[in-house]
Amino acid sequence: MRRSDRIRQQQLEQHNEPHYNTYYRPVGTPPNKRRPRRIFRSILFGVLICFILFVGVMFLLAQRADVSDLEQIENKATYVDGEMMPSYTKGAFVAVEDRRFYKHHGVDFRGSIRAIFTSIKDPDRLQGGSTITQQLVKNYYYDNQQTLTRKLKEMFVAWRVEDEYDKDEILSYYMNNIFFGDNSYTVESAANYYFGTTTNVNNTNLPQITVLQSAILASKVNAPSVYNVNDMSPSFINRTKMTLEKMKQQGYISEMQYTEALQQLGA
Repeated sequence: MRRSDRIRQQQLEQHNEPHYNTYYRPVGTPPNKRRPRRIFRSILFGVLICFILFVGVMFLLAQRADVSDLEQIENKATYVDGEMMPSYTKGAFVAVEDRRFYKHHGVDFRGSIRAIFTSIKDPDRLQGGSTITQQLVKNYYYDNQQTLTRKLKEMFVAWRVEDEYDKDEILSYYMNNIFFGDNSYTVESAANYYFGTTTNVNNTNLPQITVLQSAILASKVNAPSVYNVNDMSPSFINRTKMTLEKMKQQGYISEMQYTEALQQLGA
């Protein structure tokens, strides 16, 4: 075979020889997809750590609140202990503000979750989901600013309050530390001012507060500067009707008391 033919044959053999890729790729997920997942997990882990640290700081700040100071509420001139009030008066506030008051330990997670979903579905119906204990803590120690920091501290202090006091004491402090409008900050002063009645069953100098009056005061605390007891707006009347309905459903008043209160309301 001539030299030129031999060279041509070698070139043909080299051309037909299969080419092998020496690049090694491991079996499984390609490397370019693994890195974003690692970054995402790292970010998620970092966010979780930051949140845990944030909650821990709020817990420590909440320890500054001296829950024994709540006893100072009893020094108010118009303070009336809950044990001295009609059951329907106390029931009005529990029914409208915190129906699970006697079942939770300061924080009602079911109520909070329900409030969150209600607010998501209907932004015009914003709900706080705060229990009576949380509202007591907010009114006594904090302000009305809607922030996550205040909410977390409020929850931690509410748990401590529940450990320190029984439910009747907490309810008494709550009803004697609410703003009812017109410089009234206790349910007794509000009953005296708006109706000329008393919430103290042992007070014989004034008529005893009625079922309807109790429902009106419990309804008023939602917007004390807006709702006018002497000139009730349609929205105030409807809210009072809803309060009476809840009082009946939760067993704080009878069907007869409910009907009588509606007649007095003119509904």
